[in-house]
Amino acid sequence: MTATAGMDWHNPRHWQHHVHLEWRHARRFRSCLLTVLACVLLIGSIPYFLSFDTLKQFLVSSLSADTGRTLRIDGRARAVLLPRPALLLEQVSLSEPNRPDETFALADSLEARLDLWSLLRGKPKLRELEIERPELRIRRDREGAFNFDDLLRLEGSGIRVALNVVRFNDMRMRISDEFTRQTFSSSALDVSLENLSDPKNGRLTMNGIVQVGPDEKTRLWQGILTANAAMRYSEKERRLRIADLQIDVQQEGASAPSLQLKDTKVSMLGNLDFSWNPLRFVGGDLKVTSSGKRAEQNWTGELVVPEIRIANGVLALHRLKMLVNMKSQAGRFLAAFEVPTLAGTQQGILRTDAARIQVELGSPQQTLALNFSSPLEVHNGSLLRLPDYRLQGNYSNRSLPRGAIPFDLQGRGELDLGSETLYFDNAGALDNSPFNARIGIENFVNPAYSVDLGVDRLDLSPYLPAVTEGAKTADQDSPFDFWWLERMNATGSIRIGELVLQKMHINDLAFRLHASDRKLVLDPLAARLYGGRLSGRLELDTSKPEATVRVQQTLSRMDINALLNDLLDTRRFEGFGSLQLDVAAVGDRMSDFRRTAGGSVHMQLSKGAIRGVDFPAALRVINQQIKALNGEPVDFSRLNAATSFSELNAGFVLRHGVATNSDMSIDAGIVKLRGNGVVDFAAGEIDYLINASPNPQVPELAGLRGMTVPVSVRGPLATPRYEVDYASLREQVEKQQAAALAKPPLKAAGSKKN
Repeated sequence: MTATAGMDWHNPRHWQHHVHLEWRHARRFRSCLLTVLACVLLIGSIPYFLSFDTLKQFLVSSLSADTGRTLRIDGRARAVLLPRPALLLEQVSLSEPNRPDETFALADSLEARLDLWSLLRGKPKLRELEIERPELRIRRDREGAFNFDDLLRLEGSGIRVALNVVRFNDMRMRISDEFTRQTFSSSALDVSLENLSDPKNGRLTMNGIVQVGPDEKTRLWQGILTANAAMRYSEKERRLRIADLQIDVQQEGASAPSLQLKDTKVSMLGNLDFSWNPLRFVGGDLKVTSSGKRAEQNWTGELVVPEIRIANGVLALHRLKMLVNMKSQAGRFLAAFEVPTLAGTQQGILRTDAARIQVELGSPQQTLALNFSSPLEVHNGSLLRLPDYRLQGNYSNRSLPRGAIPFDLQGRGELDLGSETLYFDNAGALDNSPFNARIGIENFVNPAYSVDLGVDRLDLSPYLPAVTEGAKTADQDSPFDFWWLERMNATGSIRIGELVLQKMHINDLAFRLHASDRKLVLDPLAARLYGGRLSGRLELDTSKPEATVRVQQTLSRMDINALLNDLLDTRRFEGFGSLQLDVAAVGDRMSDFRRTAGGSVHMQLSKGAIRGVDFPAALRVINQQIKALNGEPVDFSRLNAATSFSELNAGFVLRHGVATNSDMSIDAGIVKLRGNGVVDFAAGEIDYLINASPNPQVPELAGLRGMTVPVSVRGPLATPRYEVDYASLREQVEKQQAAALAKPPLKAAGSKKN
């Protein structure tokens, strides 16, 4: 039985006696405890009222010796023990290593809290850090090192870093990344990292404003940032894990005019791992989504990297996928990107041998589908190169309604996101014909193209609208469709060995183009067509309600019959020769061009014929009629023949679609033709006078010797009426007869006088 077993605890006297005995035995312990507490309170409270210049000197000299940095404390410096040991600094600045005039960080105040027991053991640990109104200038070099790595290694100062809490209040920060060549800044940023040493309860919260720009005075973009994550810091492994990270950035205000961004939002989800000393990203997973408007374009994007690993200086992104989508009134853009593994050094090139990229560009008028399979290189985070790709795809537009033109190419390409440039150099097959192309694009909002294209043969007939057998290949009243020129901004050269447009064949087509502001200039423009050679220039201006076209061309050794059949739907002429024209017209259809055409045309033909009329045969008939003086009209339509000629020359002046000529000259062997008149292309009518002069040496035309036969040509261009001016012939006959009567008779040779 114990000593207290028989005590009556309900009896107050017994209870008081027991307490008195217990406190009596603990009197020595009480005295020691009260003495220690009094000393601690006294020592811990004194530093709140005293400023230690020696503490300043100690911190300045220690940091300078350990890091080469210059620490300035323009305010007070204090050390406290209660409620926990801490260093309190005010108006603090810290320089870059060995550069005292270059500031790394500023702060209104800094409180560094130390672990008490580690301090008592003489091995202090830094457990908490709270900084008011700091300003940090962080830089990451091309090797991946930060300009604060040395601050994470404080062995020389005797203080170990084992942070549990870090807070930055109202922080301004500027981050320059020399590897990606990007600069970010923030203001009014509150960052809190709590319970870092707790394996389950560490947290990160962040709120503030982030900015993007090349320097502090130039702000390209600004947004409001919020972030949350679980923080897991392992002191043993010296590793920090950011788990369940969620970052949202919403644009605030207008961006720089060069970006034209508004309503943009970026969200990040993932898990990130960092080594602590030095601070390096070592792996994780990440998903980034974005949306916003650029000019009139609505963009969305998604990047998924399920596995990120960094080991031995090598970065590997596994199963990477990216999707980019853009929609606007002008068109749409869709790109899907898949890479099994993208790997390389952080300071060098990230590469994969098996990237697959699908791209679709479309509009209400056209669609371009591209499928790349290629090695891929990523330089500095913003320069992408496809060094040896295979590209398969097709192109279609509403002017080619019966199918898409396929192509299969190989080449190399480069995309620079920083400068917004894209370049391709291809060779392969376009519609199963040898093809090569160099294409460059600048500015992704208002793209400017540079092109150098060459194809052996391009037959568009299978893709053009079907034409009924026997129908005209072109409707004169069908409006032109200049949709392709609305947003075109391009310069370059194009060469086509053979271009087939249904019945029209154009060979060796080559031109230099310049297109902008809905205007197109082809200069020089050369081709072989109609059996001859074309050279000159063409201008097309669609910037006004009615389009304007100007053609300045020289056609040499051409087939005039094929040309006039295509232009005027007539086959009245045969022959080869040259044509010089400088013609301008206004309108939105071919009939408008024919009605408004103005300029000049000069034609020279040789060894040809005028179909539908045989002037020599007609003159033979007229010669017989002159003998009989019966004046019976000649039916030219029954003379199913042609007038062959060795040479034809004519010059026309065009005004408002009406061509006037006064100098036509035709050498048709036994007859010479001279003409003048007008041709109304808009109405499709001709009113022309041809004066036929027979060769006096031809016996069968002897009756027309010395006379000119006037023939009027009137009516539709395709089927004109030919009429002989018999009244003029009678006048000429009567004049010849009168002249013969007035002439005295010649005396007979050898006659004698009476």
